[in-house]
Amino acid sequence: MAGSGRALVDRFATLMSDGDIDALVELYAPDAKVVLFYRVASGREEIRQLLASRVAAHGRYEVISLDQFQDAGDLVMWDATVETDTGPMQTTHVVIRNGEGLIQHHVPSIRSYWGM
Repeated sequence: MAGSGRALVDRFATLMSDGDIDALVELYAPDAKVVLFYRVASGREEIRQLLASRVAAHGRYEVISLDQFQDAGDLVMWDATVETDTGPMQTTHVVIRNGEGLIQHHVPSIRSYWGM
């Protein structure tokens, strides 16, 4: 497994904060899936579109606190409180990584949202 789960979480947060969609997409395997209740984004191009829409919708993305974290090798989970232009959010992520340390499956969600 390449890299620690914490390094992945930190990199993901930094790239979201920077709005660097191209670098974010490189964290994902070419055939990765992001699974949401309303949509499944398959492959890097669909994931790029999904991430770009999320960054556009929320603007600023600053992790205020990493509230829970678990690294079980290929499975990484975290809860974070995030400040955005539309208000603070409590987010949850479950990621399964492949043998190269790239994200193979990602299940993100918003547990709480205190938006405008």
